[in-house]
Amino acid sequence: MHSNLVTPPDIVNNSLHSVLLIDPEQADVDAVIRFCQHSDKEFNVYVYTPNMDNLYWLNQAVSASDAVIVNSRTLDYKEICRLEKTFYYGDTVLLGNQKRLLDPVQYFLHKYSTE
Repeated sequence: MHSNLVTPPDIVNNSLHSVLLIDPEQADVDAVIRFCQHSDKEFNVYVYTPNMDNLYWLNQAVSASDAVIVNSRTLDYKEICRLEKTFYYGDTVLLGNQKRLLDPVQYFLHKYSTE
């Protein structure tokens, strides 16, 4: 089994569960990759950072994703944060505690634990 790590300009059209990470730290991306490598499920993991400077792709990735996880260190994504499928992590409280994660891997562990 394998998962897809997707960055601009690519969009994947398949039935895998898709998650978009917005402005993640590299350590967070690495942790998600490790989770995916050991999971019995396959995922599309979209990654967007502000230096990619491609809002068209970001909007496509949001539409293609089942969940969006935003690092709250930046407040540039307020519209995306209003979506029901959006979660966040980081120091700034954006959406309330029910949508707050310790880190992106927590989403995968909660939703798709391999135990």
